[in-house]
Amino acid sequence: MTLKGKVALVTGSSEGLGRAVLQGLASQGADVVVNYHSHPEGAEQARKDAEAAGVRAIAVHADATSAGGIKRLFNAAVDHFGHVDVVVANAGIEIVNVTVADTTDEQFDRLVAINTRGSFLVLREAARRISDNGRIITVSSNTTTVPQVGVGAYGGSKIATNYLVRVLALELAARKITVNTVVPGPIDGAGIFTDPAVNVDYRKDLIARIPIGRLGTTDDVAAVTIFLAGEGAALITGQQIVADGGMH
Repeated sequence: MTLKGKVALVTGSSEGLGRAVLQGLASQGADVVVNYHSHPEGAEQARKDAEAAGVRAIAVHADATSAGGIKRLFNAAVDHFGHVDVVVANAGIEIVNVTVADTTDEQFDRLVAINTRGSFLVLREAARRISDNGRIITVSSNTTTVPQVGVGAYGGSKIATNYLVRVLALELAARKITVNTVVPGPIDGAGIFTDPAVNVDYRKDLIARIPIGRLGTTDDVAAVTIFLAGEGAALITGQQIVADGGMH
């Protein structure tokens, strides 16, 4: 229970990767804030699962692309628990197998709104509200490290946050706050692979390019996030921790 007494807020944590991260933090004793936008049932189940692990939990509706929504999310966390110690900026969307030439204005705008602007809003509010000695962690994608056909707009929407993390790590260092990025490869049970029957051929192609020979799991990413949230990572900041089975 290495995070007992801490409060962790995870955006987009009603399902998939965010939910696994949230449950992992709860398993280490952190009280948790479940954030959701369009899956209230999943958020309620995530809250119950966290409480079953013996911690306190609340579920808060907030749109990650709205500055007002993000402020309300942090307000709810502080009002209920008194402080926030760990913030995981996880909310995001994937659009893959679309070349730059075929990317529509609507697709590009949506990617930037959620993955770029949304992450910035969470990081900005975290910088203002997180406790000293806190942990800020973003969830990126190895499309920012491995150029691949069909992910130009998606990878581009994620890469800006990677740079922002490095700057924020410098700006918050005096308060002993660390800021890092987890960079997963393709993850089974998240994003486009939420349904095992979807993108079978694409899945096989990706696995063939991963030296370890399998897709990552949501628990793989949760484990890295738990490490970065703990005392053992107190001297790690401004880093991108790539967890993609050697694909990069």
